[in-house]
Amino acid sequence: MNKLKFKAIISSLLLIAFVVVAITGVGLWLVPKSSPTNLTDWKFLGIFGKHQLERLHTIGGFLMIALIIVHLFSNWKMFIGELKVLFGIKKNK
Repeated sequence: MNKLKFKAIISSLLLIAFVVVAITGVGLWLVPKSSPTNLTDWKFLGIFGKHQLERLHTIGGFLMIALIIVHLFSNWKMFIGELKVLFGIKKNK
């Protein structure tokens, strides 16, 4: 697999993980603040209960952490170059 295709796959997976974490985060924010007995029938988007949202949010978060690390290392040279531009560090010739 070439390097560009690998980076594209990692970036796409990172975007998907972000969308999952964002949607489940909103769902968890909207969970009714009441006793657990009232939450037995509550569903976010008619699909996920509170415990399912928590599980998806946690798994998505850990997946994002792993993908961010891979993304950072696969783009390390570009990242260092951007930091040099940001902090005004000039290259030695």
